[in-house]
Amino acid sequence: MSFHEPDSDIGRVNRAGVGEDIVVDPRTFAVLEQAGRLAAESDGIFDITVAAELVALDLLPRPTCPHEPDPGASWRDIELIAPHAVRLNRPLWIDLGGIAKGYAVDRAMRAMKLPSDIQCLVSAGGDLRVSGPAAERVLLRVSSTDKAVPVLEIENASLASSEAMGGPVGPHLDGVSRRGIGTRRFVSVVARDCIIADALTKIVIARGKDAGEILKRHGATAYLNEGNAGWETIGAVN
Repeated sequence: MSFHEPDSDIGRVNRAGVGEDIVVDPRTFAVLEQAGRLAAESDGIFDITVAAELVALDLLPRPTCPHEPDPGASWRDIELIAPHAVRLNRPLWIDLGGIAKGYAVDRAMRAMKLPSDIQCLVSAGGDLRVSGPAAERVLLRVSSTDKAVPVLEIENASLASSEAMGGPVGPHLDGVSRRGIGTRRFVSVVARDCIIADALTKIVIARGKDAGEILKRHGATAYLNEGNAGWETIGAVN
């Protein structure tokens, strides 16, 4: 699923001609399906086709590709064909950097097949999942503040965190405006599955408190730190 590897599934899809069917690994297909569902639910705020903008900002390397992406292309131009082929209806570039890590955490947890009485934590640099009879304490370290660090207790759930430092550019782009948010935001999202928590952080980064409804739809809670306003809890607050 790497954007950086030319021979990865995503690398092959990004080089594909319009209307060409590219067979991908079933796991890549599953992540693309989930990305499409979240794009639809968020009206395009979460959009894996912002890769072209990230390349233009030098936040991703330019892929070796015979075509330029269509500026009007979006997630709607990705067609998924069962059982696991991908067809592009416009030239575009896909990046799964906002969702694939969470999927990897979920897969790692499932692969261990541990009984429910075994305590386990899978961590992948900002994304994690906890399983077992006890809660795990997680510190929310915001890079731009030296104030007291909040602590969350996570039990049989996942957590993902993302931070945008402000300004019109940045690694987290609103899929609708195709720009950064213009303000500093740090968010941690707690959800059952890490793939969902990972993607929802990008939606909360883009829309802040307005992301409450989609969080509730997934039974997820976000802990948002914005500017100098302190912490706020939104979504499915328990």
